[in-house]
Amino acid sequence: MEAAVVVSTNLSYVLFALLPPILWLMFYLREDGHPEPKKLLILVFVGGMASAILALVGECAWVALATGSCRGGLDANLSPLVLFGVIALIEEYVKYLPVKFLVLKKKDFDEPIDGMIYMMTAAMGFAALENILFLFPIFRSNALLGMEIATNRFLGANLLHALSSGLVGFFLARAFFHPRRHHFVALGIIIASILHTIFNYLILIRGIIPQGTFYLILLLSTMAVMVLIDFERLKKTREVVGPVDPV
Repeated sequence: MEAAVVVSTNLSYVLFALLPPILWLMFYLREDGHPEPKKLLILVFVGGMASAILALVGECAWVALATGSCRGGLDANLSPLVLFGVIALIEEYVKYLPVKFLVLKKKDFDEPIDGMIYMMTAAMGFAALENILFLFPIFRSNALLGMEIATNRFLGANLLHALSSGLVGFFLARAFFHPRRHHFVALGIIIASILHTIFNYLILIRGIIPQGTFYLILLLSTMAVMVLIDFERLKKTREVVGPVDPV
């Protein structure tokens, strides 16, 4: 009986960690007038979860290179912007990989808006596993604190992942009509990484600078408006596209 209670409790923690990114995903999927196959969306979501593991490996290697230890933090010889910038670049690129390898050559990837839909799906898979790894130990020691942090991540880190990947998805969509596709997608990843870096840096210093939380809200709000505008622009693009070359 005790084992069943432990399993049930741990499962509930995992489900609660999964809920925030799934809610954001459901919200943004409503923007697609021609819904994608559920099996393909699930595949990309799981691929996004796998990409989070790849990001952890890459980030560990980068932090070890920069600080001498995988668990090393900020030190006086390394700028936080440099540290966060590389981490953001790693995360934004690996979130793109499930889309690159799993859907770009599929016949269902046939209209520009699909770029944003699949990128945000991969991002929410990434955020889901990130939530589980980050929140599970907290839930086990303090369930109320875990719920509070999960709520904060829903409005912060999870939303950031959705928005930054949404921007990459827009550049991927525009690459359909651009002669230098590789350069165009790379530009999207770089822009998303810069915004991601700013977010991480604001998290670090928000307790130091006046109105730090306001700047975080302003950044996310600006990104949200950009993504919604991008969705509307792509909805007006009626051209149907064929398979694209992976970047």
